[in-house]
Amino acid sequence: MAQGMLRKSSRSLLLLAALLLLAACNPLSAQDSKPAADTDAGNSAVSPVPATEDAAAGATSPAASAAQSADTGSDAPVSSPSAAAESESDAPAPTTKAATPAADAPDASAASSKSSSTASPAPAAAATTTAAPVQVVPLAPGAVAEDDINPNGACKDAIASQCQDVEQGDSQVADCLSQVAQAAEFAEDASAKPLPDDCYEEVMAFKISRNSNINKNLPLAKACASDADKYCKDLQWYSGYRNGSVIACLREVKDKLQAGCRKEVFKVQLDAAFDYRADKMLHEACEKDAEALCKGVKNGGGRIQACLRQQRMKLANWDCEYQLFRKELEDADDLRLSVRMFHACLADKQQFCDDVPAGRAMAKQCLEEHRDELSGGCREEIDSMIERRVRDFRLDSRLKKACERDISNMCAWGGDMATMDTYDSMVMNCLQDFREEIKSESCKAQVHKYVELAAQDIRFDVPLADACYNDRMTLCANVPPGSARVIRCLQSQRVKLSVVCRATLFNEEARFSENIDFQYPMKQACLREMDRYCKDVPHGQARVIRCLQVRCCLEFQNTTFRISRFLPAVML
Repeated sequence: MAQGMLRKSSRSLLLLAALLLLAACNPLSAQDSKPAADTDAGNSAVSPVPATEDAAAGATSPAASAAQSADTGSDAPVSSPSAAAESESDAPAPTTKAATPAADAPDASAASSKSSSTASPAPAAAATTTAAPVQVVPLAPGAVAEDDINPNGACKDAIASQCQDVEQGDSQVADCLSQVAQAAEFAEDASAKPLPDDCYEEVMAFKISRNSNINKNLPLAKACASDADKYCKDLQWYSGYRNGSVIACLREVKDKLQAGCRKEVFKVQLDAAFDYRADKMLHEACEKDAEALCKGVKNGGGRIQACLRQQRMKLANWDCEYQLFRKELEDADDLRLSVRMFHACLADKQQFCDDVPAGRAMAKQCLEEHRDELSGGCREEIDSMIERRVRDFRLDSRLKKACERDISNMCAWGGDMATMDTYDSMVMNCLQDFREEIKSESCKAQVHKYVELAAQDIRFDVPLADACYNDRMTLCANVPPGSARVIRCLQSQRVKLSVVCRATLFNEEARFSENIDFQYPMKQACLREMDRYCKDVPHGQARVIRCLQVRCCLEFQNTTFRISRFLPAVML
């Protein structure tokens, strides 16, 4: 009997064990089946990322983004085809289609095939994206990477006619369309046709979205991952993450970046140089000011940036002024990033500076040296550049580098170049006032150039231009600047000038009297006599002027009048 009870008990235990095993297996099977079911239901769903805004932006089509930005008047940023063709060491290399590693960017086509049965079709204007968020650069939120503009969207016909030989991927088609738009706008190619408005907007929306987060731009993220970690790792500590802040950090240190990263950053700079909205931080800071001060100004072509610079004193947002200066400072050294100057001066560069690289401030310096020979449009752009430089020396990288030590010793007033106020002309005025005490010969040469320019054009003489603005508008309004014409007009009406203008004019005349190079009309009129009588006399300390007075008076009795009529009142 005991044996029977034992066998019955054993069978009960076995049955219980079987039931427990079955119960344990069923939930496991159900759990295993969930991913497959979820995948079939819609594999294209974006997994959670730190910044949901970025993830949503990546999944939003450019057409939708363009519709959202219609209130601000979207148009497309472009990069110059001429700039892309230049074979320079600092030019971006042509982009080529590269396979994206599966770990970073899963195959979008596979995800699409899985979700096609249940998910609604993607809009026609949707950009080509990867299937899931990636975070190549940890400093920025993970995001759905955008590979290129959708070939079947609003730009389908333009792609077929203008970019048919360009391979899809790495933004190559979008870049091609940008170049087409710019060529048409600046009339570089008579056969180039403007992009349709809806295509133009789609390209712009793609560029804006892609430049808002470095992880949306895989070539940029991969090329710059190590540089971002090296130079931007304190970003979160100091100011926290903002849309576009990692890209902005890389732009600020572009000269320190590895070659591959620098090329990708340059491409982003080209986008923003043509249309300020492609610079996320600049757009956010200046959008309201642009709407208020530049109403009716068409986006693209660098027009909004130029308008905001001209209205700088009316800007309501201090951050806009800061971002505008930051953008101008980043682009100051490369002719290709000054979009309006580049196209206005393209023929002049080919004539006078054909072999001079566009970057490292070399092309701009060459054009400045040929300033008197430039075409009208190019001369205006160069003069505008000089006018901005004399109000903030940091926009001239060559002077900034050459005079760094002298500025610290004489003109920093307890601060340094990193902490000086934006748009402040005091440093340039200080260098000119104390130029004889400058230690660096290269700095002295740069400052000499600016004093010479100030003597030729009142716009480049900040103290005189500011002190005599109202007098100039009243007495010399019809006198064009240049060749010292406005300064001579003010001199001829000295008794009518305001007290401040008259005093400042006297001070400037005293400064200009020290060197024949600062007496533009006299120098031009006396070139032959200078070569004949004063060839070996060093310039400075009025030596050449005295030489002309003495030597010319001995040979020509009427020369005293010829020389004296060019001298300032302080020397008479």
